[in-house]
Amino acid sequence: MDSSEPTAVKFKQGLRVQKARYYAGETILETARRHGLKINTNCVQGYCGTCLVFLLKGKVHMRKNKALTQQELDNGSILACQSVPETDDCLVEIDG
Repeated sequence: MDSSEPTAVKFKQGLRVQKARYYAGETILETARRHGLKINTNCVQGYCGTCLVFLLKGKVHMRKNKALTQQELDNGSILACQSVPETDDCLVEIDG
């Protein structure tokens, strides 16, 4: 693995922040589920927007986005099912 590739993702749920090991190629949703965190989902294809979370820090690449507007993206909204971390400082806020 290239040393510049992400190795962890932090998830904020309420006041609690948890760090989860990240494996190359996983989406935010896959990393969260593997770590035991629940993110609502429906289609898991980038169409419905059910898995909407907020990127508070870092950078991700969304494989597909058929649900979010540019304004939502500009405000930090991302689709967990389609977002792949690009930086090691990703902090994602999830409901619950």
